[in-house]
Amino acid sequence: MSRNKQITISDFKGAIVWSYTRVSSKEQFLKNGSIETQVKRLKACAHDNSLIITREFDAEYESSKRINTQKTLNELLNAIKTTSKGQRPKIILIWSPSRFGRAGSEHIELFVSLRRNYNVYLYSVSTGHNTFTERNENEFSTQLLYAQKENFNRQDVIIPGMINVLEKGTFLGRAPRGYDHFGPRVTDPLKVQAKQEIKLNADGKLIKEAFRLKLYKNYGDKEIQDYLKLEGLYIPKQSLNKIWSNLFYAGYFNNSLVPDTDIKGHWKPIISKKEFDLLQQKLKNSVQIGIPKINGKLETPLVPKFLICDDCNTNMTSYKNKRKQILYYKCSSCNKTVNANTRTKSLSEGMHQQFSDVLESLKLSKAFQGLFSKQLEKIIENEISTSADEKRQLNSEINKLQEQFDKIEFRYATDEISKDIFEKHGSKLKERIEKKKQLLLNLPSKISNHKKVMNYFFKIADNPRHFYESLDYHNKRLFQNILFPEGFRFSMKNKECRTSKLNILFELTNSFLKHYDPKKEKTQTEKLFESHLVAGTGLEPVTFGL
Repeated sequence: MSRNKQITISDFKGAIVWSYTRVSSKEQFLKNGSIETQVKRLKACAHDNSLIITREFDAEYESSKRINTQKTLNELLNAIKTTSKGQRPKIILIWSPSRFGRAGSEHIELFVSLRRNYNVYLYSVSTGHNTFTERNENEFSTQLLYAQKENFNRQDVIIPGMINVLEKGTFLGRAPRGYDHFGPRVTDPLKVQAKQEIKLNADGKLIKEAFRLKLYKNYGDKEIQDYLKLEGLYIPKQSLNKIWSNLFYAGYFNNSLVPDTDIKGHWKPIISKKEFDLLQQKLKNSVQIGIPKINGKLETPLVPKFLICDDCNTNMTSYKNKRKQILYYKCSSCNKTVNANTRTKSLSEGMHQQFSDVLESLKLSKAFQGLFSKQLEKIIENEISTSADEKRQLNSEINKLQEQFDKIEFRYATDEISKDIFEKHGSKLKERIEKKKQLLLNLPSKISNHKKVMNYFFKIADNPRHFYESLDYHNKRLFQNILFPEGFRFSMKNKECRTSKLNILFELTNSFLKHYDPKKEKTQTEKLFESHLVAGTGLEPVTFGL
């Protein structure tokens, strides 16, 4: 068929055609632009012009701002490529050019390639626009560019309003599991009300408890899944991972229209922002440095990855002799065992008794607590004083890096640099800023915070054995790892405990009890403590959420 002569739809009488219909939103559907309405008009056009529709492609609620978002259109294109020439359509019937797409040059390039590569044309039933000739293609292109301009104009009006709404804390989108939408436009009649509101539901209360178990009780995801399942709520593991990192549960949200900003919403949070940030850091550390999971057997809490054979430096395991009903700890490398609990016929005490004895030896008498507290306060004050300069230096470096980021962001906003360059260099600056901020957080904080920690520590140090025995299994595992950060060493050959690296606070109490003498000069005692205070170790033990 010549591209120079005038061509009309009647010239294709008896030809095979396909149809493509699309609505991008529910609003278009309701305004008499539904798929059903379009299909009816396209079939009427085919009937009137003796065209044979052999395939229909209906795209419901698909945006056309980009071709890659038009799933149904891509299915149509793939079908054309794989269909034999004899069965291939001559025309794709559409309702209007804007229903074909609103990406401007992208869709222009597409319809040109359809004609050049497959000899397939487009025909708009509502307007008569088509791609039968070069003149017609030019007019069709104009219509597509106009549709794209309409989108730009809408964005110029709508987006500033959306940003204003977002900045006021209005969440646009579907609330995550655990929350329900209430308002004038919801589909559930039981949730219809005059004012839009997001409310916590029964699932949300269980998810709130799941956050508590994760953050304060150190439950693993499998254990939390089991707990929720018993309460009648099933959440897949992958979904649970997404819940831990969803800022919505802390009462905040993000939106691409307001970049790099945590926006405070108007709903009741499940977890505080401070707790959420603490959980993210905890999850990040567990991935980066491989913190052992809190798992094992309730009867033998000293394993896994805590009890170490001092003779061969191997992690020990535990097992139960079911016939004798006796619990053992075992070193698979030495192939030796020790009783978990002391038995009447045993030549040596069981592992649990020996561990309890070690805890008892760490006991700090109340008579020494006042003096120990004053001494430690002096050390902390010295640490805070010496860290002041480091804080100022880090803040100065953070401000300089932020200025560099702001400059490169401005250059990107004014089209001086491309998106690729901005993302490449901007991400590096952001990464450096975050690292500096993390270093800042790790510096000693104000003395009042340490006093709170010290008060809690003295409750533990007053009777470490009793404190340990009062904990549940999960907190026992956590306490062990805090008290002995490099594990608890035990000689299977001699059946006795060996010296293990202690938490800095308990190391100081040990030093205090071994070396303190009222007759010694004050400066000697200060030097003793300062020598045990390793830079960067930190003095704040985790409080187990108790």
